Amino acid sequence: MARLVIFTDLDGTLLDHHTYSAEPARPVWNAAFAAGVPIIFNTSKTRVEVEHLQEKLGIRQPFIVENGAAVWFPPDTTLPLPPDARAQDGYFCKSLSVPRVEILEHLYALRQRYRFRGLSEMGLAELVERTGLERRQAQLASQREFSEPLVWQDSDDALKQCASDLARHNLRLLRGGRFHHVIGTCDKGQAMSWLLAVYQNAFEGAMTSVALGDGENDVDMLSASDIPVLVRSPVNAPPVIPGRPDVCITSSCGPEGWAEAVSSILSREGITAAPEQP
Repeated sequence: MARLVIFTDLDGTLLDHHTYSAEPARPVWNAAFAAGVPIIFNTSKTRVEVEHLQEKLGIRQPFIVENGAAVWFPPDTTLPLPPDARAQDGYFCKSLSVPRVEILEHLYALRQRYRFRGLSEMGLAELVERTGLERRQAQLASQREFSEPLVWQDSDDALKQCASDLARHNLRLLRGGRFHHVIGTCDKGQAMSWLLAVYQNAFEGAMTSVALGDGENDVDMLSASDIPVLVRSPVNAPPVIPGRPDVCITSSCGPEGWAEAVSSILSREGITAAPEQP
């Protein structure tokens, strides 16, 4: 097995920002899997969204959800599970954050001071409109367990003050692609580092982490990785990755850019992706 573990954001990175398709990247991830390289989804999406996506793509790997809030392992995993991993709905979960109900309690207390709209307040039609998802996918996206996405409707100064207020309760306000996310004291980088250590323990040696993302909520993951890749976005300028002059920025957007970068990294390991059949 190549000594790589690939951690990837989904929306705007492996998945096209507008269509949510990953097909342009399929030959490359198939080559990675054939070589034994794990591809770990590290996303703001929910557990049920990722379960549905992995089934659709034919992928069965551990995954990180809700901006680093929890790591989920499939039931047949051969990785060593931590003692506090709990069995739930056919998976094993290592929680790195607080439950959503605690987050909502603190947000309700701030409603008189700031203007925002939480996902928990939105009906299905509104969520479909705001995300561009189909109704079934929007239902899956609403099933948060460790976070609350917000549509911020106040000023930038108010946003900074709200983030400060939430920090006093050990909560973070994180900007994503379409929403701001309120989460516990976790991030994608911490979750990636934790899971990478699990792989290193399982395979008894150092492994190289590759991280791919496109937005502000990917900065922690990219900063903590050995090989950081910024996938170009059609809607946002690439975020700054402090202290990482080695960051690669793809020339193409979304899954095309993902495939471009991962193909190059795999080729250094002697792994070549087969061209996609017409």
